[in-house]
Amino acid sequence: MRNIPTGFAPLTAHQTSVHADVFRSGLDDRFLGGLVDFPGQTWQCIMVLSGSAVRLKRDSEETITGPAINWGAKKSDTRIRAKAGSNGVIMTLGEATLSNAIGHKPEAAALRLMSAREFTLSLTTKPKIAQTLSMCFDAIFRELDAGQTGMETVIEAQIRIMLVSLWRAGVNEMIEDQSYKATNLTLERFRHLVEAHLRERWPVHRFAAELGISSDRLHDICTRTLGKPPQRLIRDRLTFEAQALLQRSHQALDQIADHLGFRSTAQFSAFFKSEVGVPPGAFRKAITQQVDNKTSVKIGKYADWP
Repeated sequence: MRNIPTGFAPLTAHQTSVHADVFRSGLDDRFLGGLVDFPGQTWQCIMVLSGSAVRLKRDSEETITGPAINWGAKKSDTRIRAKAGSNGVIMTLGEATLSNAIGHKPEAAALRLMSAREFTLSLTTKPKIAQTLSMCFDAIFRELDAGQTGMETVIEAQIRIMLVSLWRAGVNEMIEDQSYKATNLTLERFRHLVEAHLRERWPVHRFAAELGISSDRLHDICTRTLGKPPQRLIRDRLTFEAQALLQRSHQALDQIADHLGFRSTAQFSAFFKSEVGVPPGAFRKAITQQVDNKTSVKIGKYADWP
């Protein structure tokens, strides 16, 4: 990662919400990424090439010793301090960029599960992974510098490569090994199945059968742990997906309805209005024109799907 500028401003509205910055601490420590934020949920990815960085929380701190990569949600009560003599890259991205990067391929469910967690992966014994991540960061910086047409697509593709590389490196297994209870693992598997079969419109009993438990048991786990029954969780996830497509794609309503597994546009419109309060066409118009002063439009967030 040579000859890379020290940083770039975030892209303007309606473009990819991503900011990347190279840090090279001299004789003093340096705080990173504090002024960068995006609407909705924001994530940070920190790759420490040498030296170390510290995640400072209210009641604890975590040292990231390079070479290593750290991923997690950006929180207001957490600060990142690069120690003197350290160097690396910090990238901040919004939920739209992350969602687009994950996409809808078969591995999307696993990538969503992984990206929703906080983790630190040492790259000391993973030089090939470190090389891949560095190449992705290089490409992201080139795109941000050039600002050409299609920049968002290329950046999202690089982020997807990064996520798949971390997935292949065993991050999911590392997360699941951290003393998860059986209930948590069942919820993770349920979420994985919902992501993988969202457009097939499985009923609750089908999910329960795949999990090897009864529908009543799945209902009990979801209600006690998340405060929502499984059918509500499925509808929430489907609503978020519909909102994302209406905001970020140019597909017609009938195409979106078909993509999400609805039998007709009318069925999709009825579902969407019952969940959001307005028809999908009105929702898209309000978002596009940014004239939501008189109409209350419920905007879903990636974090709404627990």
